[in-house]
Amino acid sequence: MKGTALVTALVSTFLGAVVASATAGEVKLPSGVIIVEKVVNKPYPATVARIEAAVKGANLLIVGEPNYQAMQRMVGREIKGAKAYFIFRPNLGIPIFEKDWNAALEIPLKVLIYDKGGNQTVIRYRKPSNALADYDGLDGLGKELDNILDKITDAAAK
Repeated sequence: MKGTALVTALVSTFLGAVVASATAGEVKLPSGVIIVEKVVNKPYPATVARIEAAVKGANLLIVGEPNYQAMQRMVGREIKGAKAYFIFRPNLGIPIFEKDWNAALEIPLKVLIYDKGGNQTVIRYRKPSNALADYDGLDGLGKELDNILDKITDAAAK
């Protein structure tokens, strides 16, 4: 499979594996990965703005911002608003670099936001405690990050 076809197939498989719901919830994929999903009854631009403000309010940094809508345009496809934020704060990495450098593969945290249509926006992220579960001594950090992402994504619904 060529690069863009592979990416499109992977994204379609991932999005198809997680069924949208009208409420917040978690979906456990066959691999054991837990995805948290929240459907916000607000338009995409307003949700994005609220997420950005909540990230700053949590003293986190947006360290990356892939724009999936723009990427799809590069291959001749038009999709509704879709982007991700890669977020983190350097001091949160201290336990990772003290306990297990391999856990650095799980950071920064990634939050996917996309326009579902009908004034609804979907927010998804991998549950940090699940992402860090296989690394010794990082349970506390995983739970702390769960709480942080829950507050950030809840702020988008207000």
